[in-house]
Amino acid sequence: MRKVLAPVWLLLALLGGGAWGQSLPPVRIGDQPGFTRVVLDLPKEATYTIEPLGAALRVTLPNQTVPPGIHFVTLPELTGYVMEQFEDRAVLILLTPQGVTARSGFKTMILAALEGDGQRLVIDLSGAFVDTSPLPGASGFRFVKANGRRFSVVVDAGHGGSDPGAVGPVVEKAVNLEVALRVRRLLQDAGVEVTMTREGDTAFSLDKRTDLTQRIAVAEGKNLFVSIHANAMVPAHADGWCGLEVYYFGPRNIRPFFPPPAPLEPTPQLALTPSPLDALSTTTQTGGLPTLPGYPALPGYPALTGYPALPGNEPDVLPSSEDRKALPPQNLPTPTPQMNLLRRMELSRTLATRVVSYMLGATAALNRGVRVSDFFVLRYTTVPAILVEMGYLSHPVEGLNLRNAHYLDRISYGIARGVLEYLENDDPLE
Repeated sequence: MRKVLAPVWLLLALLGGGAWGQSLPPVRIGDQPGFTRVVLDLPKEATYTIEPLGAALRVTLPNQTVPPGIHFVTLPELTGYVMEQFEDRAVLILLTPQGVTARSGFKTMILAALEGDGQRLVIDLSGAFVDTSPLPGASGFRFVKANGRRFSVVVDAGHGGSDPGAVGPVVEKAVNLEVALRVRRLLQDAGVEVTMTREGDTAFSLDKRTDLTQRIAVAEGKNLFVSIHANAMVPAHADGWCGLEVYYFGPRNIRPFFPPPAPLEPTPQLALTPSPLDALSTTTQTGGLPTLPGYPALPGYPALTGYPALPGNEPDVLPSSEDRKALPPQNLPTPTPQMNLLRRMELSRTLATRVVSYMLGATAALNRGVRVSDFFVLRYTTVPAILVEMGYLSHPVEGLNLRNAHYLDRISYGIARGVLEYLENDDPLE
């Protein structure tokens, strides 16, 4: 008679031997402000490995037993998880719609068991867990002007004066200026002429239309216009919205959305010196939760608590037809003959693609892609123009990232590097 051999893990379970005597307790899921917490109760001697897979996070537990199955979850950071059992290991796969990489999307820590002598493996998931470490090495870079050309760029810190923009853990007008000043320094160090629309907490005019018109008038005769903003969502949806996006002008009824661009390969003729960020390691991310309350307030702006009603985060959109009738046409710059609308749109999209690519490389933030919009400063600017939304300050985690000086350095580096790549390789010859 033929003997039937049971799997090793089943024999050990039946005999009650070692760590395989019984299945691990069920996975515990917690919905926290801005992130999802996953807790696994493990024996004291248990080991594990964690691997980010893009759309999922795989946790391998050698010599452990779990009940196989598929479980559905309805949270912004976790749609479900899969338990798998193999002969020598158990596997937990967390399905993460916001994505995970070696540098972003999750944090881990080990805590003592609530009871007994075991341990808890805690995994926190959020698209707002990004790279907030200091920039490695020197953050500057050398820029060689093509054929001796001198480029001129306008950097616009959105809002200012009596217009605070969106309000959350930081005031938008404050963080916009912090990043704009950093971008100016990087571009000037690279040999680019930079004109700021504001260098302090000011505005051209109390009237919003007049203020925006005078901002874009500064760009006349320049090479580029870059407007810097932070995004926000109403409190009811604040937990689920985070990430970077860059806009350029395009009719919504023609192509309302472009998918996220693939990272750009370095152009062979590029004259930029290699960046330390180009060689960032991809070691597995470990460690506990970030110390969220510990970020210092930006100079001159008090730290805010809570999320008051957002004072309208879209004051820079194209005015209504009634508003446009009230806006004197002579106050708007006239597009230059050599830069027609379609050409400007094409160049703006190229600029947006380069900037978002390098911002993502510098920060490992969630990619919300290159998008089209009819924001006032994009529609009426006479040169290639983009509007950068560097994150959602209404998000419980990302809003605090925007108070982290190291993270602002990384955002600024990505913007400046993308602008320089465009100027060196894409700017049309005069």
